[in-house]
Amino acid sequence: MTPIALVTPWFGPDTRGGAEDHARTLATTLRDLGADIEVWTTTSRDSYSSRTGYHYPPGLNEWKGLRVRRWAMNPPALGMPPIVRKLAAKLKLPLPDHPAHEINLLGSLPNSTGIYQHIVDHPDRRCIFMPYPMGMSYWGSFLAQGRAYHIPCLHDEPYAYYSTYRAMLRRAELILFNSHPERELGLRLYDLDPDKAVVAGEGIELNWVGDARRFREKTGITGPILLYVGRYDFGKNVPQLVSFFREWKAETGRPLTFVRVGPGNFPVPKALSDWVVDLGFISPQEKHDAYAAATVFCQLSTIESFSIVLMESWLQGTPALVNADCPVTTDFSIRSGGGIPCAGYAEWSVALTRLLDDAALRQAMGVAGKQFVLEECRWDTIARRMLTLLDDPS
Repeated sequence: MTPIALVTPWFGPDTRGGAEDHARTLATTLRDLGADIEVWTTTSRDSYSSRTGYHYPPGLNEWKGLRVRRWAMNPPALGMPPIVRKLAAKLKLPLPDHPAHEINLLGSLPNSTGIYQHIVDHPDRRCIFMPYPMGMSYWGSFLAQGRAYHIPCLHDEPYAYYSTYRAMLRRAELILFNSHPERELGLRLYDLDPDKAVVAGEGIELNWVGDARRFREKTGITGPILLYVGRYDFGKNVPQLVSFFREWKAETGRPLTFVRVGPGNFPVPKALSDWVVDLGFISPQEKHDAYAAATVFCQLSTIESFSIVLMESWLQGTPALVNADCPVTTDFSIRSGGGIPCAGYAEWSVALTRLLDDAALRQAMGVAGKQFVLEECRWDTIARRMLTLLDDPS
């Protein structure tokens, strides 16, 4: 089995983020399957912390039996990292030609001199880079030509249209997408070779069992619950969700508690203070208890390559409302039968009211969503598929 390196900016038990959760579980599952895998990453904790700090110690260490090698992250800088120019000359690679603002963007994103040197010094390892926008993914895969693979976690966002990312993914040996709509986006944006653009999928932890009664007893919340899990983020359309909830409350006057779970601050309009409960960051078990207690889960983000929180809600048998402008969550909702895509407030209001009024529909959708997750989101199945693809891309 060919040695593998998973190359990602942030990795570790304290590291937060969807792509970071993906990287952790994928790496440990590949290890459990007997793969010769190392993780090459930085000493920084995550995108919410200092780049130049040493949250994790440099050098080789083990985490859960997995070999993790860490180097310092470069401070943000304009232009091509000097080490790349030096190593490209050694490898006789022609330097890429892209607009200055695109190269400067790469310089402002995570890079690591130590990782670039290590990639060149260890040509025996196939390198899997994730996620796509990082300087580390672009320059690392440039130096690892012929053995560069990507798990892009691609979104339809301004960065995705840059020539740098088009060149990066077009020269990849294989691109491992999380979902079919993400693959379709990659094919459309970059004119990829379809044989090199495959859906590997993504998994979640399937052993969690939520306890709705425990959640309600602990929080004191009674009545129906509308749940959102995640940070307060404009990119996730959370302000829109709050606006929809406020309008629905004003129109109907019906009892419904909006519960938010996740890190960071969550500004609550005064008019909604009696109907919004911000639990902030809670334990994984408490989070799954919240999913189980929720009447309806809502995820209005339009920029997803997957959605861990959507799958987690379905695992606990809770139906979902998603944004019809998000191809990924819409596709999952239609294929599973566990969610309702909504285009705008009017559709969202009708769907929410219908779910609140129809217990049989909620149960049927919850069962369908859970079955979908159990069939599609098993990490061992996804990791085996990925190993097969790496050993035989055809």
